[in-house]
Amino acid sequence: MNEKNDFSTGKLFPMILRYSIPAAISLLITAIYNIVDRIFVGNFNGTSALAGLSICFPLSYMMMAFGLTCSAGGSSLFSLFAGKEDQKNMNRSFGNALILAFFSEILLSVLLLIFANPILKVFGVTETAYEYAFEYYRIVALGCLFQGLTQVFCDFVRVSGKPVLGMCVTGVGAVTNIILDAVFVAVLDLGVTGAAWATVIGQILSALFGTYLVLTGYTKVEIKKETFSFNFELSKKIISCGFAFWIAQMAMGLISLVYNSQLGKYGGDTAISVYAVVASIMTFVIMPASGISQGIQPIVGNNFGAGNYKRVMATLYQASAFSVGVTCVIWFIVMFFPEALLLAFGASEEMLEIGVAGLRTNFCITPILGFVMLVTTFFQSIAKPIPSIVITFLRQILFLIPFIYVFPMLWDINGIFVAQPVSDALALILSIVLVVREQRQLYSGESNHLNKAIL
Repeated sequence: MNEKNDFSTGKLFPMILRYSIPAAISLLITAIYNIVDRIFVGNFNGTSALAGLSICFPLSYMMMAFGLTCSAGGSSLFSLFAGKEDQKNMNRSFGNALILAFFSEILLSVLLLIFANPILKVFGVTETAYEYAFEYYRIVALGCLFQGLTQVFCDFVRVSGKPVLGMCVTGVGAVTNIILDAVFVAVLDLGVTGAAWATVIGQILSALFGTYLVLTGYTKVEIKKETFSFNFELSKKIISCGFAFWIAQMAMGLISLVYNSQLGKYGGDTAISVYAVVASIMTFVIMPASGISQGIQPIVGNNFGAGNYKRVMATLYQASAFSVGVTCVIWFIVMFFPEALLLAFGASEEMLEIGVAGLRTNFCITPILGFVMLVTTFFQSIAKPIPSIVITFLRQILFLIPFIYVFPMLWDINGIFVAQPVSDALALILSIVLVVREQRQLYSGESNHLNKAIL
């Protein structure tokens, strides 16, 4: 049974598991880069050093924003073209995604290094954390290119029917990062400098391993000269399909700035360090949900391209149940063991005072994110990026940011942590409305076929 027929006729839930679990693990591995750095620095270098890394948290989102835009947009089109058995455009989707990732990440590195001090001020760096933040920032900014290439290689290996190998692309770097963090931070006492170099070296090894897989035939991409022929219209479509990821990642970086500013105002470095823990744990919600949604991307894309619309919607609903179930597990851990989670990051007594209530408040309705984030990627997978962009923009910018400023006026520092669940609840309502509307269009035959949606 070939891959196309497997997507169209195979047992759905086992297939969802097969593709979603490695994708979720892959994204979690990507997030581990920053989390492991924080755990080591928090335990071996103290609160101010941990605050310095937290100040730089938007940097990781910016780096991921450009890479994910190219990888998610390109791999979405790749799956849709695979449903049509269009090898030429499958190749072009990969080539153009790689070109876009290469140049956008190089440009980002240059801009980050040139404007390091102004950017750190925008990030909300405090006087006590500046030295740590600057040292970490200037080294990690060198890794933008390797982060972006890793994401492209990982996604295209995965949608080529090798989800476990796709996971290994990021896994190589994560294992390297953990080992080097232990050596550089714990053994050699290099502090934030060691943590930063551990991250960059891990990213380089991941990119090299991804390059090897592509060049040795582990994907459905045929490497030819014309594969890397830049096509403006196709590149626009790649950016369009992946743009919701760009908004999501940049918004998360912007939100980190807003959180750091407000938390610094109400609680200083201690409160900022609490947010470092909250953001790290939130990663264990966002990344599995995103991984499940990316895992169903080739299933949804191939079936949408083939016109199997009922199977498309069945994939969404079964994956939603799985995603909500996973986030419920994380919700349970946060609700019942917040002290243990905080202590894992070297929390002080002052951090525990703020952090226990903050964690529970921030994560009180977290399971709904399992559906909201799946819906966002679902629309990208069927080459309809506008609903994804709308959901992401409203949830992470238009709703959340004003709440972060308004709610502390009512509930002091805990009001900052109330903002996220209120924003998520509003996004859930919008997501349900958009999915119901899309299902009606698909089942009534009103949806345009793939030929009208893409080149």
